Amino acid sequence: MSDIDCRIAESMVTKYINHTLSINELEEFLDHIEHCSSCYDELETYFIVHEAIQQLDEKDDGSVLDFRELLEQDIRRTRRHIRQKRWLHFLSVLLFSAVLIAVAVFAIFLAMEIKHFL
Repeated sequence: MSDIDCRIAESMVTKYINHTLSINELEEFLDHIEHCSSCYDELETYFIVHEAIQQLDEKDDGSVLDFRELLEQDIRRTRRHIRQKRWLHFLSVLLFSAVLIAVAVFAIFLAMEIKHFL
């Protein structure tokens, strides 16, 4: 279960729709709505209104959209985004650690060579 309660999750709905949540907030929010049907319904309502307004602002080709499916796609896309960000963070930490180890090994080698010449 997530670390946030319904009051906090409901306050995050608009931020989710506007894509202004941090990665940690996104993950907590998605974990919460996955287990809380009330908050999921709240998100679904706001999402449908948001998408309907977007459709009114854009040129309409006459097709009918399945807003629930659009929300599910958005949630899946957001989960992928979270995984990608976490993976990139892991890789950057790994690369940084490798560079630090290489520098340390080089410094030790250099110190040994200097000591050898003295």
